[in-house]
Amino acid sequence: MLDNRLQTFLTLCETKNYSLTAKTLNMTQPAVSQHIQYLERHYQTNLISQKGKNFALTEEGKALQQYVMTLKANSERIKPLLQQIKSNSKKLNFGATLTIGEYTVPPILANIFAEKPDLQISMVVENTMVLQRLLWDGEIDFALLEGHFKQEEFESKLVSNESFIGVCSPQNEYAERLINMEELLEQNLILREPGSGTRDVLERALYNQNLSIRDFKRRIEIGNMNAIKNLCHENVGITFMYKEAAKKELLEGHLKEISIRNFNITHPFSFVYLKNCPDKNQIEYWYNKIMVIRNT
Repeated sequence: MLDNRLQTFLTLCETKNYSLTAKTLNMTQPAVSQHIQYLERHYQTNLISQKGKNFALTEEGKALQQYVMTLKANSERIKPLLQQIKSNSKKLNFGATLTIGEYTVPPILANIFAEKPDLQISMVVENTMVLQRLLWDGEIDFALLEGHFKQEEFESKLVSNESFIGVCSPQNEYAERLINMEELLEQNLILREPGSGTRDVLERALYNQNLSIRDFKRRIEIGNMNAIKNLCHENVGITFMYKEAAKKELLEGHLKEISIRNFNITHPFSFVYLKNCPDKNQIEYWYNKIMVIRNT
């Protein structure tokens, strides 16, 4: 359980307002101030540099926020871990982003099921932002992420480096020739929703070429990868995705990789978990297990 003064501090970091913190925690505003003052005395440093509309933490305050977030997240994990021991149950709860969840994980799970038939497995498929929040809430053991994440907040290990490519219909005018990225701006761009790892990688790649998704003629946002691929096959537009996700369609000729000058993007798939987690050895066991299965 988290000390109530540390909980007050975390809430204040989130709300950036003493009155709202008091209301959220059903406290008085003076009590909130007393909790912060206690922490500053205890740690012998200032935590808040500015109050009011321009609320800001000191560098020490930012560090404490990070430490307490990790402490809270790990404390949330202790209860289910103890319950598993009590009930003698074997569970694995993890999350994966869409590409990894649909195309990378299934053969791994098939291998694990065959080896451990009594293991209860729960996989959440969500975007990178949601999975990071689930890690902080202690609801999943680890996450397999394809997008950019806050590396300073988590432990992580490399699973693989994956190619990120543009794809289109075989009937698309750009299917068979080498082009510049600017030539694609007249195409409809079909892409994932904000917060997805695939979209994040695309936006950063475009930024490096002084472009953005807003430069495309039209943008179509769809949260389902198969729907995106089907629309590309019908020549409704183009998209960008990991080659792993389009491997089957590329082999069968339903989609074509777009050859783009100066667009050689690879991005890591990462195994991500909480720092200093109480079951670190068990979580790292699963990382090693995944890597052994992938390499066989």
